[in-house]
Amino acid sequence: MSFLPDALALEPRQSSTLALQRILREQQTLLDSAGVGIVFIRHRRVVRCNPRYAEIFQLHSPQAAVGHSSETLHPSREAFRALGRAAYPVLARGETYRTEWQMRRSNGCLFWTHLTGRLINPEDSSEGSIWIVDDIDEQKRSQAELHAALRENQVLFDNAMVGIVVLRDRVLVRCNHHFERILGYGPGELVGRSSRQWYLSESDWQAAGEHCYAPLALGREFEGQMTLRAKDGRAVVVEVRSRPLDPADLSQGTLWIVLDVSERLRVQAQLAQMHGALEQQVRDRTRELSETVADLHREIEQRKYDQERIHWMAHYDALTGLPNRVLLAERGQQAVRTARESGSPLAVMFLDLDNFKHVNDSLGHRVGDALLMEIAQRLRRTVRDRDTVARLSGDEFVLILPGANAQGAARVASKMQEAARAPVQLGHHELSVSPSMGIALFPEHGEDFESLIQAADTAMYRAKAEGRNNFRFFTPRMQEQSAQALQLTNALSRALERGQFALHYQPQVSAATGAISGVEALLRWRHPELGDISPADFIPVAEDSGQIVAIGEWVLDTALAQLQRWRQRGLSGFTMSVNLSAAQFRHPQLPELVAQLLERHGLAGDCLELELTENVAIGDPEAAARIMDQLHAHGVGLAIDDFGTGYSSLSQLKRFRICRLKIDRSFVRDLGQDRNDHALVSAIVRMAQALGMRTTAEGVETPQQLELLRGEGCTELQGFHISRPLPAEQVEPFLLRHQRGARLAPAPSQARPGKPSP
Repeated sequence: MSFLPDALALEPRQSSTLALQRILREQQTLLDSAGVGIVFIRHRRVVRCNPRYAEIFQLHSPQAAVGHSSETLHPSREAFRALGRAAYPVLARGETYRTEWQMRRSNGCLFWTHLTGRLINPEDSSEGSIWIVDDIDEQKRSQAELHAALRENQVLFDNAMVGIVVLRDRVLVRCNHHFERILGYGPGELVGRSSRQWYLSESDWQAAGEHCYAPLALGREFEGQMTLRAKDGRAVVVEVRSRPLDPADLSQGTLWIVLDVSERLRVQAQLAQMHGALEQQVRDRTRELSETVADLHREIEQRKYDQERIHWMAHYDALTGLPNRVLLAERGQQAVRTARESGSPLAVMFLDLDNFKHVNDSLGHRVGDALLMEIAQRLRRTVRDRDTVARLSGDEFVLILPGANAQGAARVASKMQEAARAPVQLGHHELSVSPSMGIALFPEHGEDFESLIQAADTAMYRAKAEGRNNFRFFTPRMQEQSAQALQLTNALSRALERGQFALHYQPQVSAATGAISGVEALLRWRHPELGDISPADFIPVAEDSGQIVAIGEWVLDTALAQLQRWRQRGLSGFTMSVNLSAAQFRHPQLPELVAQLLERHGLAGDCLELELTENVAIGDPEAAARIMDQLHAHGVGLAIDDFGTGYSSLSQLKRFRICRLKIDRSFVRDLGQDRNDHALVSAIVRMAQALGMRTTAEGVETPQQLELLRGEGCTELQGFHISRPLPAEQVEPFLLRHQRGARLAPAPSQARPGKPSP
């Protein structure tokens, strides 16, 4: 087809017909062979176009385009009009209009073009215009991918978990925050400083220069291990990888990747080195476009490699190399799908190391991390290749055991116990750990992975509660108890402010005279929907949720206020006993709080006695002794509650300022029938006498128990045979009666044989 104007065919012949035909053929061949689309537009319709134009717009032939409205070449009518508004002023001046514009192919797909347009006759726009169309869609996409890659590289530099340093003449030009953190420097402190600053000595610095810069001078990379000096002077062992920024010109500087291996002995991979930004200009020429595309392909390959490294970091635990929480969820969901489709069994195990916190607290996190890595290896070696061992967080691990039923899961748990039992030698430390494990089975304990892992977690806590170093299968009862604990936790958070707590008081009397020697304040909780809730149920919840400190302060304040009211009514000569939990006792402000409350209510310290469990000093006897000394300095007495059921030692009793031992009711219950209980009570009383301590027997419920305890020399008695715990207004007549000389014979309504004191 011809692209020459119709008018040309009408011009008078100025040369021979043969010459004209040859010129027309040459021009048509040029148009047909052009690498860009050429189209003639008149009255907004296509009059002629070359084959490349038809190819760009995916038309069958140039003839197929003739007659089409040029508006159909644009994404929308508004876009078409916008091009007209932009191009017309330029074209009307007889100038060439150039722009990049988004257009539409015949199949409706949008793509980017470079447009060049010019009027055939600027004096008469009705003669039409000629437009050159160059398809630059691939170039645009390549530019977008390049810019995305550059942005991602900058994010990697700023957030990399390895140190990145640029040196020029061994002076730091640039580094990321991670490198500053490795050596303990603040942001920007190292910029412009010589690398000599972070070596232990001048000789180390010189040796490093000779060792590292020899291969760098040859344009090669350097890899090795070095010992650097942190800001505080400590030695930091690192693995480094370095390369020149320009292998042909070492003066341009060197790039260093630094990984701290003093904290993490094994690192699975290093982030790929980041490349400098690529500058490209790809607008007009096909040759420039091809070169840019080649550069972009290389950059995309590098970005893919970086993404693979990022994927590893997102799916695996950096310390142990085990799958992390994200990968665990993916594998768990796949395991459930497979088990459901095939009808095969599946077990999920939740494992927690017993007392791991003691390792971190006493030996430091470095030893703790090394221990976790060793345990992770042992767990991995214990299971099959198709099983998954993942580190959830801290010392918590989760195992997915496809194809394992209850019997198979129990075998794996036993193997885990055996593997963990072998001592771990870490430097001068020989450590032994034990695991507590919970097991959930599909589909009995959950239809999805989230339910299975929750059930296994619940079972693991039951294993811990039942003595640790064992495993338990999930049962629906555990779920009920867990739900009850959650319900109690939520209800407990508002119980104090809503006034749902109350104190009951149980008298303590002298075994010799029957006179009141003390009153123990006992916390009671009545919930409007749940009713009366036992302290045995809600006290552990309060301790786990951290609410026990505020509740304990309320109990102390309320008990002392009641004691002061009794004093004002003439009731005196006895102490107020208040139980303290381990969390309350360890609170650093406890002595100060007790002193403030005593002063607030105008009471002397010797009218208050705090009851502690035997286990309160386990873990840090020194701190316990300091707190006891401070309380003793305020005149406050200290008693050991439930003595004989915990882990007291004679050395602790000797060291701590304890004034009284409370004999646990479990020894008193069968005192008349069990000779062992009788012997134990006798031994406790004799030991207390030898140490100058009083003894109080809890749970006294029968006259026989009373007489036996009195005969053994027990100092005080407490229990239903004396009085059950009562509200303040009900216990006051009892106090008055005994202050007037009443003795140990209880009123019939008070005695409730066989029921222990709450």
